[in-house]
Amino acid sequence: MKSPELALTIRKMEDSDVPQVVEIHLKSFPGFFLSFLGARFLTLFYKGVLADTQGIGLVACSENRMVGFVVGVVDQRGFYRNLIRRQWWKFGVAAMGAALRRPVIIPRLVRALKQPDYVGKSCAAACLMSIAVHPVVQGQGVGQMLIEAFSAEAKRRGVKAYCLTTDRDSNARVNRFYQGLGFRLGRTYVTPEGRAMNEYVISLEDQ
Repeated sequence: MKSPELALTIRKMEDSDVPQVVEIHLKSFPGFFLSFLGARFLTLFYKGVLADTQGIGLVACSENRMVGFVVGVVDQRGFYRNLIRRQWWKFGVAAMGAALRRPVIIPRLVRALKQPDYVGKSCAAACLMSIAVHPVVQGQGVGQMLIEAFSAEAKRRGVKAYCLTTDRDSNARVNRFYQGLGFRLGRTYVTPEGRAMNEYVISLEDQ
């Protein structure tokens, strides 16, 4: 897939792409919980997605430079169960520095490591877990192309619908973006930290 404006190409994410993926994540989500946990934690997570048969990872490149990425899984429960069972201690070690700097995050970190206990409430088994576009090219259609490519790959794997979450409040532009692409609001919930979230779901059966 190519965008004439950016000569954009979407391709499968490789293990060697992960450092750039982490860099774009940190630039795109400053101050967010996963960013605070640090590059080492993010590296483990993204490599975990690529290593799992459930994982989908795609990157957007312009002139051989990565400008965005999207990752997700075909089955959230199975993915998190496998990831935590195999590598929970590595994630704990990777997050240790952040926990020492800010001990108040420890309960939230424990909940993150118990993610399989919570995904059962999701509107779909498949999930788009993370999407980011480098700040210098935002607003040029990269995000839409990544969503379309993710949907195509998910459908190829037999997925009939998938979900994603984003902040409900002070996030109107992002919510309009997903709604404009055909996502419908599946549910709204509040995290234990008081963060209001919208979970969107999209059907792939008619696409």
